[in-house]
Amino acid sequence: MAAGWEVHAPWRETLAVAEARTGAPLRRIMADGPLEALRAQRCAPYAVLAHSVGIYRTRRALGMPLPAAATGHSMGFYAALVAAEVVPLEAALDLITTVEDQCDATFAPGSMGMAFFIGVSEQELRHRMGGLPEAVLSNRNGKAQFTVSGPVAALEELVAALQPKAMKAGLLPVQHPLHGPHMAPLLPAIARRLSAVAPAPPAFPLISHFDGRVITGAAAWDEGLASVALPVDWLQVVRRLQALGAPLAECGYGRQLASLTRWADRSLEVASFQGAL
Repeated sequence: MAAGWEVHAPWRETLAVAEARTGAPLRRIMADGPLEALRAQRCAPYAVLAHSVGIYRTRRALGMPLPAAATGHSMGFYAALVAAEVVPLEAALDLITTVEDQCDATFAPGSMGMAFFIGVSEQELRHRMGGLPEAVLSNRNGKAQFTVSGPVAALEELVAALQPKAMKAGLLPVQHPLHGPHMAPLLPAIARRLSAVAPAPPAFPLISHFDGRVITGAAAWDEGLASVALPVDWLQVVRRLQALGAPLAECGYGRQLASLTRWADRSLEVASFQGAL
């Protein structure tokens, strides 16, 4: 994950800030593993956020112009907030920590989570969810790619019902019912804990992962706080990206967003900033 980036001062400085704030040895784990440590619930989000911001800052230091706009899927929106200078990296890391703390205090271990479904229609998914009112559609990632959040028992029942019809279906390795109404009661406590953060207007427009609208004011931080309880509609995001008409690039490890964007519109190409400079 870190290969090739350690030689760039903006990346190293970004990771050093993240390590100082979280106490996690991110650079060592990202370089050498073990993979289980990198994937840990309290490590993976920090690593993904810091790495994305580090890549962006390195590219900017080497002459990349400001983006026409930026967005992110789920926690990826935090990286966009930091890149657009709405809040410092420390505030975004604190938001991750706060969400984790509030979830741990609210939900019993192993009781809640998320499930993914690929290759089924939204109509079929919603039909099967009709008898499971605690299961909620949390992500519309593509025309046939979705996630559902809620109690694990309900998710397991839904996976069992749809697995024979889906290309892939299963539980995601997360412990929280993100992007749904189960998270809404946690928002006041999250906002209180982060009340000292003083956000700035974004340096470039941001795109909401909830409905694809363009955000240009200080409300961008409010969007970030609320995002844990707002469903992700990547189809709306892709429509907004199409309207921009600008080249698209994913800033982070892997090509997850590029794949999701292709699921939404096969004509769109998304480059990667992870590759060698």
